[in-house]
Amino acid sequence: MRRSSRLLVRQIASQTTHQNNIPAAITSKKRKNNEETSRSKAKLAKKESKKQSSVNHHHHHASDDLKTSPQTKKTKTSNKKEKKVKDNSSLHENNHPLRYQKWLGGHMSISGGLYNAAIDAHQTGAGAFGLFLRNQRQWDSKPLLDEAANQFQQVCKEMKFTPWQILPHGSYLMNCGSPNPDTLQKSRNALIDELKRCEKLGLMLYNFHPGSSRGEISRTECIQLIAESINIAHRATNKVITVIENMSNQKNVIGGSFEELAEIINRVDDKSRVGVCLDTCHTFAAGYDIASKKGYKKTMDEFDSVVGFQYLRAMHINDSKGELGCHLDRHENIGKGKIGLKAFKLIMNDSRLNNIPMILETPSRFEMNYNDEIKLLYSLCD
Repeated sequence: MRRSSRLLVRQIASQTTHQNNIPAAITSKKRKNNEETSRSKAKLAKKESKKQSSVNHHHHHASDDLKTSPQTKKTKTSNKKEKKVKDNSSLHENNHPLRYQKWLGGHMSISGGLYNAAIDAHQTGAGAFGLFLRNQRQWDSKPLLDEAANQFQQVCKEMKFTPWQILPHGSYLMNCGSPNPDTLQKSRNALIDELKRCEKLGLMLYNFHPGSSRGEISRTECIQLIAESINIAHRATNKVITVIENMSNQKNVIGGSFEELAEIINRVDDKSRVGVCLDTCHTFAAGYDIASKKGYKKTMDEFDSVVGFQYLRAMHINDSKGELGCHLDRHENIGKGKIGLKAFKLIMNDSRLNNIPMILETPSRFEMNYNDEIKLLYSLCD
């Protein structure tokens, strides 16, 4: 997104406590600019009016994702920018029909405000997105203000993201199965805080890493602590579903096998508020072969048998730098790693994976970004 366009949307979002209609604010500013231009340069205004008519016609026939998009803002410096906006819009108009069943998107930055994640996700042509709810490398964070929560919900509504298409990611500091009492208590407090933030933002899902025994307690004891942490957080909050991410089976980290995920779920009291996020890189690194058609079928059948697809609430879509069973959590761009495109084609055409957020956490590189990877993945749909 061009900086000036993004700044405009941020300014509009910051006014939501006074203006409930973002598109109306944009339209008003357009009208004022056109009137000033008409008075000063009548000939130029006539030419620009013709261009604006063309742009308006384009947006009238666009998908619902664009009907209220802040991208329609027109500026005096705009010939090149208008083309940029139109090109970004085509991401939404020309996607494969499965875009509305396969909710793809990237993990977005919250720099400058939570609502920027929704704006940036929309720019990539996404049907979903992930984000952190606060600084994920600090235990203590400032409270989530009502104004910030309202801005986020307003912009998500404008960008056509529903609460089920947004997957917050928990803090990396948390270890809800920690053998250290101080760390365990801090982790439980953080889990409760982040679930409450989800509630305030109107979100339904919350993804987190289960935890580690650190080699100081048995895996069974660690699993019990994780389940207890979830139960405590559930009693302190309402509705939001805690989504446990599968891990790469590295050393003392819990959640590298489907059996361990099932054990945690079995110990959670409210089964309606617990689910699983399958990370493709973690799955492959843990030793589950999803790279071949035969291996993919076996893996998914095993997941259904051990955990159950009714608990699958989200996915992280990543290729793997490491080989099958390497136990390394090293993400790679789609089609550039050891998993390969065949697996992602199987995923994109698996109807059991419809209507859940599928979040990319791949490296950001000049030659490949979320825009490219989203297009690539949709191109794999039959």
